[in-house]
Amino acid sequence: MTAVEIRGLAALRKRLEAAAAPQAFKLTLRDEAEALAQAARNAAPGDLGRTVEVRDLSHGMKLAYGAGTPDPAGRFLEFGTVLRPASPRLWPIFRAPLPGIKQRVRKVAAAALKMSPGAV
Repeated sequence: MTAVEIRGLAALRKRLEAAAAPQAFKLTLRDEAEALAQAARNAAPGDLGRTVEVRDLSHGMKLAYGAGTPDPAGRFLEFGTVLRPASPRLWPIFRAPLPGIKQRVRKVAAAALKMSPGAV
């Protein structure tokens, strides 16, 4: 019988567990959502900006944050009504930074995978 020894398996397991830990991702997503919400507050007309908030929409291991307003006026202004055409202000604010957000999340993932085994 031949014995096979695999070295570094414990270190690999620690690195993978660190990459799966959602804390760094959660902080990054929260910061990005806060930045979007602040831009939306600044662009919203009148007092509507004061109602813009960030909500944690995470469910289990699925991390998600949302930024918006619970005020129905926000929806009517953004998407329009039968009597009023849409005047989207928030959608461009949310859409424009998406490539940068994706890049920052990729950096968090890369940093988690590149951790030295002793740092975990």
